[in-house]
Amino acid sequence: MRYLFIVIFQIISVHLFAQGLDIKNKEFTFSFGFSDYNVQKFPANDDLDFLNYAYSDPEILDFGLLKLGYRFDFLSNFSVDMKLIMQSDLAPDNYDFFVSYRLNEKFGIGIGSLLTNTYVSYFEEYQYQALPEYDLTDENLRQFKAYDLAFYASPIFLLIQNVRFRATMKCDIGFSSFLKEKAVFYHKRNLSNERLLYDYHTKIAFQPYVNPKVELKLKTFEVKSASVGFLLNTNLFISNRSINYNRTIQQWTADNQHVDRIKSPKHNYSRFEIDFGLYIKW
Repeated sequence: MRYLFIVIFQIISVHLFAQGLDIKNKEFTFSFGFSDYNVQKFPANDDLDFLNYAYSDPEILDFGLLKLGYRFDFLSNFSVDMKLIMQSDLAPDNYDFFVSYRLNEKFGIGIGSLLTNTYVSYFEEYQYQALPEYDLTDENLRQFKAYDLAFYASPIFLLIQNVRFRATMKCDIGFSSFLKEKAVFYHKRNLSNERLLYDYHTKIAFQPYVNPKVELKLKTFEVKSASVGFLLNTNLFISNRSINYNRTIQQWTADNQHVDRIKSPKHNYSRFEIDFGLYIKW
């Protein structure tokens, strides 16, 4: 929940900015669905590769999704589209924020920001394998949420529109980076008092990605000036990603240490999402 304030700030600031700017075509959406991650895994090497421990299961859909959206038009050709995204833990710490300009009836362009996350878990296994002659003094399982912050530009195509049905497509092109995380391991050599400390600090490194998105809407009925209908969203995030880090190793004492700057190999990294729900437009 540490990034919830980002979403709140964006919603409040945009709404305040848009006051008196001819707001119209307001829309609220509620949908639920699933996300499925596919992360390429490499054989273990001399350095810890965090993405080898990123959660992905090819046999099942990885996470449930719940999305709350608010959209409106202003200044004739501008639109704002905000989505608060919750995964299976129901923490409101993901978002998709997009501002666009409509060039004509069929085409527009915009910019946005996206925050998602996945879990990196059980990477203490690397320490066991790399240092078999040492015990971990803290044997708790290790896990962190790898928050992925993105900035993008996107064209918008209106594929179909009639009285009841609307289909649009976007193709986000941008750069994203996992945010900073840290992990510390304390080791003691077997049958000895020798101590080791491994201190990992991941680094921010923006890397390119593409993310085509399709949205389908079907209007079912109207109540006075409001329209109510069903929606279906799907998107595919595609990139090559790595998590680079600085590693500090201390042997015996803090005075005897050295720092390595590790550049991890890039993994094929993708995320498929699909969600279905309702919209109300007024």
